[in-house]
Amino acid sequence: MRYSIGIDLGGTNMKVGVVDLEEKKILISISEPTCAPRGAEEIAADIASMIRRLLADADMTLGDIAWIGAATPGIVKNGTVVSASNLGWDNVPFAMLLERMTGKRVYLANDANAAAYAEACWGVGAGEKNLIAITLGTGVGGGIVMNGAIFDGFNGFAAEIGHMIIDHGGRECSCGKRGCLEAYCSATALIKESRRMLALYPDSMMKALLDKHGEMSGIIPFEAWSGGDYAATSVINDYIDYLAVGISNVINIFQPEVLCIGGGISAQGEALMKPLRDRAARLSFGFAQGKTRIEAAKFKNGAGIIGAALLGTEKKENAIMQIADTVSRGFDILGDVVSIMPFGNGHINDTYIVVTENNGGEENKYILQKINKNVFPRPDLLMKNFASVTEYLSELLLENGGDPERETLRLVKTKEGGDYFVSTDGDYWRMVHYIRDSICYDKVEEPRQFYESAVAFGNFQRMLKDYPADSLYEIIENFHNTPDRYKKLMDAADRDKFERRKEVEADLEFARAREAFCHTLEDAHRAGRLPLRVTHNDTKLNNILFDGNTGKPICVIDLDTIMPGYSVNDFGDSIRFGATTAAEDESDLTKVNFDIELYELYVKGFIEGAKGGLTDAELEMLPIGAIMMTLECGMRFLTDYLQGDTYFKTHRPGQNLDRARNQFKLVSDMEHKLDEMREIVNKYSHMEV
Repeated sequence: MRYSIGIDLGGTNMKVGVVDLEEKKILISISEPTCAPRGAEEIAADIASMIRRLLADADMTLGDIAWIGAATPGIVKNGTVVSASNLGWDNVPFAMLLERMTGKRVYLANDANAAAYAEACWGVGAGEKNLIAITLGTGVGGGIVMNGAIFDGFNGFAAEIGHMIIDHGGRECSCGKRGCLEAYCSATALIKESRRMLALYPDSMMKALLDKHGEMSGIIPFEAWSGGDYAATSVINDYIDYLAVGISNVINIFQPEVLCIGGGISAQGEALMKPLRDRAARLSFGFAQGKTRIEAAKFKNGAGIIGAALLGTEKKENAIMQIADTVSRGFDILGDVVSIMPFGNGHINDTYIVVTENNGGEENKYILQKINKNVFPRPDLLMKNFASVTEYLSELLLENGGDPERETLRLVKTKEGGDYFVSTDGDYWRMVHYIRDSICYDKVEEPRQFYESAVAFGNFQRMLKDYPADSLYEIIENFHNTPDRYKKLMDAADRDKFERRKEVEADLEFARAREAFCHTLEDAHRAGRLPLRVTHNDTKLNNILFDGNTGKPICVIDLDTIMPGYSVNDFGDSIRFGATTAAEDESDLTKVNFDIELYELYVKGFIEGAKGGLTDAELEMLPIGAIMMTLECGMRFLTDYLQGDTYFKTHRPGQNLDRARNQFKLVSDMEHKLDEMREIVNKYSHMEV
């Protein structure tokens, strides 16, 4: 997505803008008074309203927005405003409040850090890795960008440059200490010193300028200085000297490529910057070709919006750097990492494609995944299933003349010889070899693809028919236990933690009417009619890799949910996802219909792929499996909606509710066509070989 939203929240005004990440500009913005101090919930609600109005004016929706970034005053850490005196806030989880009100991912940073990041990315530091910004306003603020990422220290206090001591025992600062840079170089300090000098030199040009403007400001001493006024020259020379001392200290410690001066006083441009550079050059270390550039900020009033809007980029780039370190330390890969990019559209795990290059220039590709511990609380058991099944398939393929390098996933071992790597922060990572010349489809682009996926999943059942299913771990307890899913839905409705029940009563009644049906498969298993199988449990089209040249299926992927289960569940999950006329989250239910022709195509392919590996009872219950999985998935989406959208990834408010209603519409269609569905299974069952 090319757009994000930036929020610049100040004690006086709050500004919201849509930022074009490709054109690198603010597309449209609005501003309203903050009216602080007041409650964070109230301010967040006002900002959410501003966002909706702004998007309407831009003819956009939240679906067009990649993320939301917010810059606030005070100490900010991990999405929380720890302390902001001019807002009257302490320990406010502001990112979470905005996420709840918008349904979008929200990133949060201190306003000075956000402004620094704007300059580092698109401003005077563009193309460099390290930039430090000093903002000269009512106080003196600072922001540090190191190696392309905001540095705020372990406690959020980093970059308090204004409270660096430059004159021990000197002027009293607003913080209570003496000699702080802020006491000498803020606009407040400049005004105070100008008034003091004007009292000593009442004939100064500053008097006439004060009479003209009505009040003393930081502009007046600069104007008088440019006219050669003695008193103003003394004020400005001292001001620049102190600022040069502070800047030199920062340069000597950090040696950034760029030091950026922002805030209202930076509007003086080269009148300020040239003498400041000259004096700082004498005080700071560096050689001729390696001197820190000292520049006036590019962005003025838009710095907060732009920096906030770019926070999602900062978080992603920082995460990529950490991931690269994990890969290099953890896995036995060939060559050095040259790129890591997000990959695929999975709802659960974070997935990346990793490219490495050896000394000879040979390129290698891998797929890296961070296992979602919220969904899979025992990643170790998940990986035992994963490794065991893929090794079994590799051996079987070798025995039968297949190609295990393309027809099944192959784990990359860790440097310790393990199947997965646990990072220092406790995250579980796995890596598999990338299968070249392969392609994955998110939706059926032509009927042949759906048929081929059916053959692939039928073949998956056939290949694992002799694998002891009961030896696998149940990674998610009661994953396809439909009666249990029904109970969880009703429990979520009873709790109604997010007060959403009123709008879904009709949907709940749809599920209640099918409570008895929910027990059908479990009853059949207990009666001995439905055998336990190795099941994939997420048999969507996008979990099949196709050969990019031939269009034929290569292998089944996304093996996280391999568990003991029923073959008809795997069949049914494919039908509910693939034999439909609309996307899974389509909100216009008139577009959602069960496609009986696609169903027939899948039945044909699944039975052909299974090649006699299904019992008569399994064949008979294929249509029931289709209805059951569609109903169950609808109940899961509805449960997640009632519980605050914590399981399935969402990109807009109400998306899980649309998904649930979509599935319930398909259930209704299937029920009306059940006899026809059974006839189709009978048609192809006798052809099974």
